[in-house]
Amino acid sequence: MSSNHNPVLQNLRHLNQKFDEVTGQLNDFSRRQADGEIPNPVEFTALLQKQSVTKSAMTAQFNLLQKPLKTVLNETK
Repeated sequence: MSSNHNPVLQNLRHLNQKFDEVTGQLNDFSRRQADGEIPNPVEFTALLQKQSVTKSAMTAQFNLLQKPLKTVLNETK
């Protein structure tokens, strides 16, 4: 099965891009803070929350991808 047609892999790819985007925003926040800008704790908290939610969604999608494989492996025992 092509990964282009697998919705789980497409979702994982999308979530990975989202995670990278949020990580970039966190890095930018840290850079601005290091440059002397006064940090906005609300912005930082929101970015951490986005990163956490995205990582949780990635884990859930990965588990969906794993489940059929685990089923096949258990049935072949």
